Amino acid sequence: MRHINEIIIHCSATPVNWMSGAEAQAKVNEIRRWHVEERGWSDVGYSHIIDRDGTVALGRPIEKAGAHTKGRNANSIGICLIGGQGGTANDVFGDNFTQAQDNALRTLIAGLKREYPTIEKISGHNQYAAKACPCFNASAWYARKPAPEISGVVGAQQRSKPTQSRTVQATVVQGASAVGGAVGALNALDGTAQIVALAGCILIAAMAMFIMRERLKAWASGWR
Repeated sequence: MRHINEIIIHCSATPVNWMSGAEAQAKVNEIRRWHVEERGWSDVGYSHIIDRDGTVALGRPIEKAGAHTKGRNANSIGICLIGGQGGTANDVFGDNFTQAQDNALRTLIAGLKREYPTIEKISGHNQYAAKACPCFNASAWYARKPAPEISGVVGAQQRSKPTQSRTVQATVVQGASAVGGAVGALNALDGTAQIVALAGCILIAAMAMFIMRERLKAWASGWR
């Protein structure tokens, strides 16, 4: 059995609707055909392929060295994500792949690390070659664990608190300004007019709270 100390992540560089409706194994077979018929390899280059819906399909047996990263195949496992066409090395995972793929990849890595405790490193193809593949920084993605990512920044920090969101910050400022202005107008009124204005203040505050709640929901789901 070969000594395995690294997992290297790749992508198929196919559009999101590639072979839509086909089973994951059919996609593996097509990638295998590319590698065998067009490149002359003995088998598909990767040991695992993860489809858009999170299905994990087997490729080349792990006990055999893969054909995915020049100079790194002997001691690594290659995993390929379906998708990534048009992506760049500066993208983040969610720009080109699904949450189902994220979950499946993390679960697969955890299982492989239990099976092969000698695995010490999670890398991307673009760390060893002048390529976009897998169209995100794999080491940074893995180090962050499951969390929203910020698009367009290599190794960007997460927004760990809602107060770090400029959208949420703007909502707070806007809401406070609106309520403050209404209170100021209220103080200048008397009697019935003051009661009507007070009702308006309450309505404004309620609207501000609703907008804040919706933007917090959007922030939590990774909206930028």
